[in-house]
Amino acid sequence: MSADVLPFLGAAAVVSAAAITWAARLAPTARPSGTASFTAPEPGVRYLRCDSPHCAHMTHLHRPTGDGTFVCSNCGDEKGGPA
Repeated sequence: MSADVLPFLGAAAVVSAAAITWAARLAPTARPSGTASFTAPEPGVRYLRCDSPHCAHMTHLHRPTGDGTFVCSNCGDEKGGPA
């Protein structure tokens, strides 16, 4: 075998490996069997950015109270209020 052929064999091996990987990812067995179930949030809840250090300023579910404030479901901190 000539040394001039080796780069072409290497390129053919790379293309073959990519084609096999592509075909394996598109196979029906590679896909997830089901989808995640969706549950609707409670009426009136909002996803707000929590300002407490406990929640690390991440977005959490806030439930409304009767006076116009929202209570964080993660830490219990109140947000908002009547203006």
